[in-house]
Amino acid sequence: MTDHPTFKDDVDALELLMLRGEGSVKTRSAMLSVLLLETAPDFTELRATFDQASRQFIRLRQHVVMPAIGITPPKWVVDPDFDLNYHLRRLSAPAPARLRDVLDSASQILAAPMDLDRPLWEVYLIEGLQEPGANAALLMKMHHAVSDGMGGLLLLKLLFSTTPDGKPQADIPPPIPQDLDPLTLTRRGLNRAITHALPTVGNTLKRGVSFGKGVLRNPSESLNTLREQWQSSKRILGPSDSTPSPLLMRRSFGRHLDVLDFPLADIRRCAKALNATVNDVYIAAIAGAMQRYHQALNSPHDAIPLAMPVSLRTDGNSGGGNQFAAARINLPLNEGDPKQRIAAIHEQTLKAIAEPAINIVNRMAPLLVHLPNAALQELGEMASQIDVQASNVPGLRESAYIAGSKINKMYPFGPLPGIPLMLVMMSHDGVCYIGSHCDTAAIRDPQLWMQCLQEEFSAMFTAEAKVTKPRAPRKKTPTAKRPARAKAAAQSKAGKGSL
Repeated sequence: MTDHPTFKDDVDALELLMLRGEGSVKTRSAMLSVLLLETAPDFTELRATFDQASRQFIRLRQHVVMPAIGITPPKWVVDPDFDLNYHLRRLSAPAPARLRDVLDSASQILAAPMDLDRPLWEVYLIEGLQEPGANAALLMKMHHAVSDGMGGLLLLKLLFSTTPDGKPQADIPPPIPQDLDPLTLTRRGLNRAITHALPTVGNTLKRGVSFGKGVLRNPSESLNTLREQWQSSKRILGPSDSTPSPLLMRRSFGRHLDVLDFPLADIRRCAKALNATVNDVYIAAIAGAMQRYHQALNSPHDAIPLAMPVSLRTDGNSGGGNQFAAARINLPLNEGDPKQRIAAIHEQTLKAIAEPAINIVNRMAPLLVHLPNAALQELGEMASQIDVQASNVPGLRESAYIAGSKINKMYPFGPLPGIPLMLVMMSHDGVCYIGSHCDTAAIRDPQLWMQCLQEEFSAMFTAEAKVTKPRAPRKKTPTAKRPARAKAAAQSKAGKGSL
């Protein structure tokens, strides 16, 4: 990947749907990271760090301009009124401030609406924290329309350094501001539409003729492809084989953030012992935790629908923005054996990722953006049939610093668009960090939920230890003291060996 992520100028349909959801806390799509810092960084240096990153990750300086009439896509435009002081803010925590206080503040910040007339990000430096190994926290909020998790990782690489001395500051000029208003954007779109109308019609006809010839040459293959796409679309968009849990049905404006961390080596050993991937173990632990949570509240349930993002990026892709699709599986809540649970999840995940129409929502987005708000709300109700979303983002392998301050912990939180629970796992410097973001009407007891999640990961790591624990060697009697008959029998048995 290059040091300069690339972005397209048009706001694509999926991003526009996310922006339209900003009107309600139930459909907002911002993401947030909580970084615990060993010491409070120099604010001037921190400001220079974000200024430098915004010249390379250009979305940090762009806002969205909507056309006056929807005949052309909205545009990402370098904001002529960009003000770094608006986006980077400094707070003092009331003593004695602990991580729980930071998470409660982060929950309010994440739930608050963003100003769509400005670049869609905010950063808060919280000083005065009193946590072991952390005297400050950095809260980084970014709208999902700006980028997905993998694109956000590109930004982190621009912000972070591997030494306290920081990165050498390259002489990168700021991007040129653009004065573009809705009427001008509409006028340009209209001119472009008229200019390209006839060639576009011609190209469309040519593609249609070409497709028709392909069908005539290979009718069976072409029809099979269409049939596969249609059947795949029905599986993805149709009702899940599992029903949402009655325990998680309610929705509200209440939000709660919580965290969990454990060594990356533990989950890797568990995955190896159980012949699984790290993601399989992660999802299986969520299933086991949900099973514990339902049992604790006397509401057993067999399976619930879970969605997970699938990156569409290829190796070497330096593009920012959003490049993901969603895979859906049935999360089993009735399987106590971790190995059997992992096997079922692994098989479902492979099938979900291999769906020919896995990108169907992205393809439908250009149609969905033209629907009125009432219709979009109905679609949102359909999306709320998912009980859990779980994301697994690979993080940084080495220690990291920002503005000279070491990052000791880094907790990621995803959006909660009309669903009960969003979990994100990211690794950093040999540790896995999990951020839990829940609707407090659906997850009525967040503390119990986190206890169940902690217990399930511990149980799976214990199960892994039992699988990999070597057998204690038998205590041998010295040969010299063994009777001759016993010695002969032992030699005869050993000589048979095993097949």
